[in-house]
Amino acid sequence: MSNIRMSKKPLPSKRRVYGGVNAEQRVQERRERLLATALELFATQGYQNTPIEQLCADAKVTTRHFYEAFAGREALLLVLYERIIREAQGAVREALQRPGLDLAARIPQVMGAFIETYVRDRRRAQVGVLEVVGVSPAVEKRRREVIREFAQVLEGYADSLVAQGLLPRRNYHPVSLALVGGINELLAEWLMSGDPGSLQQLHDAISDVMQALLLGGAAMARQEKGK
Repeated sequence: MSNIRMSKKPLPSKRRVYGGVNAEQRVQERRERLLATALELFATQGYQNTPIEQLCADAKVTTRHFYEAFAGREALLLVLYERIIREAQGAVREALQRPGLDLAARIPQVMGAFIETYVRDRRRAQVGVLEVVGVSPAVEKRRREVIREFAQVLEGYADSLVAQGLLPRRNYHPVSLALVGGINELLAEWLMSGDPGSLQQLHDAISDVMQALLLGGAAMARQEKGK
């Protein structure tokens, strides 16, 4: 009779829990602290002037823990940028889809949602408009994609107005891209100006640009119907 030894499988190691918080939760908490710290430091002193050591010190995490959460400083910037943009895009889409508003009333609603989500906390606009410029080819590629994504949101809305007969039929992609680019430049000027004016003034300036595009197009559609 052969003597067969049965090897015991090692029991899965349990994640250590401290104060009711497991390892995954601690990593997530450190990640959120780093994102909050990055928003503050990147916006107030600039991405290029913020070393990882300062991010770690202000967020109260070690360098080792930083690299558990992010591959590097640029990766942290991209995650922060993505969060800011996704929230702004979501607010704009929701305002565009809100029922019961005519075109003239919807434009201020859309701009109000955009300003509230993207600009009310000036740090978010500072990171989203200025601090991502010129960081690296990868960040620049994402920045250009974001501009196109916002343009696609507006283009989709314009196309829905075409389907309702409220705008003349045409390719609205170039116009939407120009509108988003113009809004981006208005935001950059507002952020860099020594006397930027109020958020309401910024809101009105952007709304005027949108109204010139959409209400002007609506007037053209009515003229074409009347021919």
